[in-house]
Amino acid sequence: MKPLFAVREVLQKQGMASASQIAAELKLSVGLVEDMLMYWRRRGVVEQVSVGTWGSCGRSCHSGGCGTCSNASASPVHVYRWCGGGEK
Repeated sequence: MKPLFAVREVLQKQGMASASQIAAELKLSVGLVEDMLMYWRRRGVVEQVSVGTWGSCGRSCHSGGCGTCSNASASPVHVYRWCGGGEK
């Protein structure tokens, strides 16, 4: 499967993921995945979502834990959500 369509499949399956999560799953560079996500964004089937900073919701620190970690300087995490239905 071509990487562009593999990115689509990951987002369709997971619903929402960061570029680094997708890159790790597909064994691709983050930069390449970001370029492919930009392609899907231009097509209108992917949207970028900023998850709040540490402490704002208790679920956005990089550890994925409860928000009680000491990473108080974490910036918002950008994740991508598939919004194009089940198109193939």
